[in-house]
Amino acid sequence: MEQVRLYLTRHGETLENRRHVLQGQLPGTLSDTGLRQAEELAQRMEGVALDAVVASDLARSVRTAEAVARRKGLAVDVTPLLREMDWGVYTGQALVDVDWMHLPESVEQVEALYRRAGEFLAYIKKKYAGQRVLAVGHGAFNRAVMCRYEGREPFDMVGMPIMENTAVAELVY
Repeated sequence: MEQVRLYLTRHGETLENRRHVLQGQLPGTLSDTGLRQAEELAQRMEGVALDAVVASDLARSVRTAEAVARRKGLAVDVTPLLREMDWGVYTGQALVDVDWMHLPESVEQVEALYRRAGEFLAYIKKKYAGQRVLAVGHGAFNRAVMCRYEGREPFDMVGMPIMENTAVAELVY
């Protein structure tokens, strides 16, 4: 199968990010800074040939992806596979409150997130074989994608840094 060049990024800053709130699968609202970051991402990607722009179905990712897609003349492919981790009872709380080793049943488990990251990578590889794709995701989910891509164990993602808003990692596979 042909290689895929995946540019993985995180949505622009949200009002909830500013308050250090776990948004999980809430839509999120881009702040003025987040809107500016989305436009700056679009500018940075101008020199990069893209065949597709993919986003989580959560508003903060879609809005960020739309800024790039608009400049590229592309539509945004929206998929729930790219959604942020479901924080369950932690939704709306601070990240420091999370006990990663004892997650409540309502929270998407690390192994499940890791599995979904694999499903996302398989989706991209199948649908976009031989293409260059920008994927706009989320902090925890992007860690799972990176962990999976690097062939690491699921719990390795816990110690990985969270991608900065609109930072881009290039993955080829």
